Amino acid sequence: MPSFLPMLFLLLSVQLLSFLPFSFSASLSVAPAYSTKQTCLSESSASDSISAQLNKPITGGQFTFYGVGGQGACGLDIDTPTKSAAGSGTLFNSNAAWVESCLPDARYLLNDLVCINRCVKIEYKGNTLTVPINNKCSECAKDHVDLSEEAFNWLEPGGGSVGVAKNATITYVKC
Repeated sequence: MPSFLPMLFLLLSVQLLSFLPFSFSASLSVAPAYSTKQTCLSESSASDSISAQLNKPITGGQFTFYGVGGQGACGLDIDTPTKSAAGSGTLFNSNAAWVESCLPDARYLLNDLVCINRCVKIEYKGNTLTVPINNKCSECAKDHVDLSEEAFNWLEPGGGSVGVAKNATITYVKC
């Protein structure tokens, strides 16, 4: 059998699948890096600007991506977990206090409800990704989420060449 036949079969199979009347979709949910027990943050004592926005899908949303490294606006490492989000600055309470955590390094964390078990669910091109919010995008409106590059690439295989992915449904949820 000629060596090109398996590749030809694969190409023909992919072409045939593109004519089917349905599409494939995927869903992924990423948990926050730390639990409230690990951080010693309490939802009941946290500042709150996000609750009014929870579980309210926003259609026509967009998402972008940011680089890795450093600590985000919540005081957590922005690349842990590798798929995460920077939420709109309007979701953060400007009066939230920084409190000492009970993490091994005793770092200070922002005691804001947006930083405590809050995620953003993004539905885009038939796929759904839910990731924790661990950073702030000051210039982003509520319908715009800035994602870690790995999260962006999971939703948009075109990656950086796309720049801004549009027509997403964005829903802020409890993780």
